[in-house]
Amino acid sequence: MAITSELSVTPSTSQPDRRASQPAAELWRGTWVIFRKHMHKFLRNGTELGGTLAAPLLLAVTFGAGMNQIVDASALGGADYLTFITPGILAFTALSGAINAGMTSLEEKIRAYLKEYLVAPIPRTSILLASALSGAVKTVVQSLLILAIAVIFGASLSTDVAGVLVATVSLLLFVVAFVGFANGMALRSKSIGGYHTLLFLLNLPLLFLSSALYPLDAMPVWMRVVAYLNPTTYVVEGLRHGLYANGSLPVWLIFAVLGAYAVLLNWFGLRSFRRVVG
Repeated sequence: MAITSELSVTPSTSQPDRRASQPAAELWRGTWVIFRKHMHKFLRNGTELGGTLAAPLLLAVTFGAGMNQIVDASALGGADYLTFITPGILAFTALSGAINAGMTSLEEKIRAYLKEYLVAPIPRTSILLASALSGAVKTVVQSLLILAIAVIFGASLSTDVAGVLVATVSLLLFVVAFVGFANGMALRSKSIGGYHTLLFLLNLPLLFLSSALYPLDAMPVWMRVVAYLNPTTYVVEGLRHGLYANGSLPVWLIFAVLGAYAVLLNWFGLRSFRRVVG
């Protein structure tokens, strides 16, 4: 296989010493080669990109545009409904992208590509790092496309440099968290069908039990409690702070909660990886 040959090196007596003296270089080399393979597949596979964007696009065009006619803008802080749910659509896109990132790991495990990586002269950590990095990059690209489409359909933005930074950090923390979780679930799954069923059961509740589609203060108490435990709420509020300067939660709390989820879910992904590779 091309990936194996690219990761291979000519054996020599000095090779172990060289790798031991340059661990960071070896980690980067392995990560870059596998990352490039994932991105090459993504760019050539229009189905992966189109499939991820289809549901968020449908949500923006139909649900967002339709509800615009019946939702009172004063209840949303003066914003039209499509503008209000754009951060939620971005969060939904990020969730869908993370699930696809996990699919890449699952396919490589099922097709035995993972075994080829494990016998290559690279640190094992670079395999998981490349998967997380490629998943994050693909998901951010897809989210930016959805944002551009939402603006074309009428969603308005009101932001500055500081707002862009808040939105970017919020989205990146959320993406990193769920790419780590998706990779962990993929490595533990034994079939593609089982993986999709499990993640589908999680995907929609994370969206609907958050502030993505309705304001926090409009929810019944039990639902608001769930929303406060849901990381999707925090990325949505971070995006509202960044894009519209009207989030309901303080920025420090958003960063703290999303950062904690990123650490926790990537710890889960790392444990799953170690469980598979032994």
